[in-house]
Amino acid sequence: MAANKTDPRVIKTRNSLRKALVYLMRREKLEDISVQKITETANITRGTFYLHYKDKQDFIQSAIQEIIDDFFNQVMIDSNFSKERTVKVFSLRKAFQYIENNADIFDVLLNNEKNNFFYEQLYNRLANEMTHFNEQVNKNQQLKVPLNLQISFIDSAFLGLVSRWLEDGMIYTPRYMTQSVAKMLDQFSSENVSLVNFFDGEFKVFFRYIK
Repeated sequence: MAANKTDPRVIKTRNSLRKALVYLMRREKLEDISVQKITETANITRGTFYLHYKDKQDFIQSAIQEIIDDFFNQVMIDSNFSKERTVKVFSLRKAFQYIENNADIFDVLLNNEKNNFFYEQLYNRLANEMTHFNEQVNKNQQLKVPLNLQISFIDSAFLGLVSRWLEDGMIYTPRYMTQSVAKMLDQFSSENVSLVNFFDGEFKVFFRYIK
């Protein structure tokens, strides 16, 4: 599209359209949301919509991608993994704070049975970031647990936790969530999680080798 993405008017229009999409996704399936519904909800003309996007699919993909890109731009930080190397890591503190600040968006996009497109895209992006991290820090190491299984476990656990946190009305603060997840990750690696026993002994072996 020819629209200048840095133009304040363009930013305002796109934000209005994203808010309209989130509002409609709370109530309808994606396939039932038309361009007309989107523009009427956003209070803009169809002509303005088509200045920015080719069609509804282009808009939905762009809107979801912009939300995810902004999220990861905020939460991925540099970490001095070694004297020779700096890698990007995922900041739990920034993540929970960002999600709390944008709870209306994340709640409808993650906890909506009618639409799972956002969850899939977020899951895939997080998986890609973890894969990239592993390539940097464990390049030539033989993993005792296949990487795809580790990523599936951690990815699903984190997004499931976020989803439940939102569903429960965020009764815990971002700081408390950050501290709790950090403690659980630390306990996993040292085999001291009491709930691990719920899954029988096999999971104790898993956490011993997940490093």
